[in-house]
Amino acid sequence: MARLLFPEKRTGRAFTLVELLVVIAIIGVLVALLLPAVQAAREAARRSQCANNLKQLGLGLHNYHDTYKTFPPMAGGTTNPDTSWDPGSWYSNGERHSTFFYILPFMEQKPLYDKIQAGAVEGSMGSIRPQGPHSLRNYSAYRVRIPGYLCPSDGLAERGGWDTNTAAISYAVNCGDSSIGLDGTWNPSIVGAQLNRGVFGFRRGNTMADILDGTSNTLAFSENTTYSPSSHGKIHGHYVMIGAGSFRATPNICMQAKGPNGTLIGTLPPSHHRDGEAWTSGYPMICGFTTILPPNAPSCANAQGEWQEGIFPPDSYHPGGVNGAMCDGSVRFFAETINAGNLAAPMPRITSNGLSPYGVWGALGTKAGTEATSNQ
Repeated sequence: MARLLFPEKRTGRAFTLVELLVVIAIIGVLVALLLPAVQAAREAARRSQCANNLKQLGLGLHNYHDTYKTFPPMAGGTTNPDTSWDPGSWYSNGERHSTFFYILPFMEQKPLYDKIQAGAVEGSMGSIRPQGPHSLRNYSAYRVRIPGYLCPSDGLAERGGWDTNTAAISYAVNCGDSSIGLDGTWNPSIVGAQLNRGVFGFRRGNTMADILDGTSNTLAFSENTTYSPSSHGKIHGHYVMIGAGSFRATPNICMQAKGPNGTLIGTLPPSHHRDGEAWTSGYPMICGFTTILPPNAPSCANAQGEWQEGIFPPDSYHPGGVNGAMCDGSVRFFAETINAGNLAAPMPRITSNGLSPYGVWGALGTKAGTEATSNQ
């Protein structure tokens, strides 16, 4: 009777400490296995968005060509091709607005373009002359961040780069397979000296007809990482100083600046850290690239300063290479192992056509090299 009134209390079997530790260990192993896959998926999405940005840049470039019957220059005045609103050397006056400025109306940024074109009165800066001030800093229109100009894999660009008074750029235009002339020197009587073996040059733009190698074989845009203090002394965002005579004679000397773990070996510039500084600026170091050294190789310039001559390979935080947009608007991925030919060969003159000494990579950068190209 007592057993019926007071039945035995039964308790469920609990997990032991060992069993709990085993379960936690299994969960930890699964997380460790899945995390790289999740990170890879996220990077694939970022790379896809970056490729889409380049596609839009290619479309904007074609719309510009349809309107003006030419591509825009890499750096120039801000009215129309072949005109200057501020005569003088391009680097000391107003002739340094970039390709990315020219195509603003075709990137759904016409109000911003019109604002810069019109000029205004702005705070302590006073009267802003039409087509923008000489200085890249302080002008509010130059601080507008344009999502289509930023690669999501480049977190430094997303955060604004090294200077909060400018808006960064993750992309660059094709300057060809020679550094000669990239310091802005030009002779108005020699058309070739105003351009280069690539597609974008000073003050003047090329036309579709100038791209003799074919628009599907010639690069228009690629990627460029942004400098910040955290990238000081690193391949992504920085450069070393080497005499122009040395890297003109043998670009390999710039390749030798590659150190361990993405670092640079050599003389670093004490100032003017401006890779990807501003989408408004047409300096080659900021928004141009060369097809000499392969993607993600070191950059070098003959001295400190964003106006200097140099070798500026495209680079990105995508594993293994960079995205690039061709002149026909198509987008491809170019591996950092792409054939770069004979990097001990001297650079060709910018006034010459003919084969590039820098293999498939050099051929993709020339508009009239007569090469057959493949991006393998």
